[in-house]
Amino acid sequence: MKEKGRFYGVGVGPGDPGLVTLRAAEVIRACPVLAVPASGGERQLALEIARQAVPEAAEKELLLLDFPMIHDKARLRQSHDAAAAQVLAVLDTGRDVAMLNLGDPSLYATYSSIQERVLAAGGYEVITVPGVPSFCAVAARLNRSLTKPHLPVHIIPGGYPGVEEALAAPGTKVLMKAGKEAARVQALLEGRPHTARMVTDCGLPTEEVWEDLSQVEGARGYFSTILIREEE
Repeated sequence: MKEKGRFYGVGVGPGDPGLVTLRAAEVIRACPVLAVPASGGERQLALEIARQAVPEAAEKELLLLDFPMIHDKARLRQSHDAAAAQVLAVLDTGRDVAMLNLGDPSLYATYSSIQERVLAAGGYEVITVPGVPSFCAVAARLNRSLTKPHLPVHIIPGGYPGVEEALAAPGTKVLMKAGKEAARVQALLEGRPHTARMVTDCGLPTEEVWEDLSQVEGARGYFSTILIREEE
């Protein structure tokens, strides 16, 4: 019986190809097939980062997976089932597949839905290769520590309906994919002893940095991260 291929989830970091880890580069070189979303900026960006860090990535076979940007849970489940079936079909030929993910594959990544299905199918080896999370790169770009001793860090997705309550929690708040949230967050922080900073497209040529959230005008790009810290 032919041995089944391995399925990798590979984090390529937030943007700067220099932040692709040695382990991620090794896996990308070794895998004959790279899985990426079939459409949208994330496909282009994760693949572009991988190709800059690992030139051999340009020669790999691409497995295009359809991840529609919709909220219908039934349709999303169907698309994830179909994407997992595509991955399993390649693994059954004995070839390894590396699914590329921006940042870290365990954090708001489409990989997780395929990971769960491949594991549930049984008999397949699944390996997750961590990457540099965007909020860590943003903290480094701002030259600020994420938090202080004995205080928590809260990770909040952009558009989260309970953001006001989340902002009231102690410690640092990280709003991910928050390009449309700057004005709302600034209004919610009015009068509170906090500092809020934002970076868009961290590590990319299109990077924008705001040391003061009140200076942000209009909606920014999807890959925007806001760091909110309590003042001393």
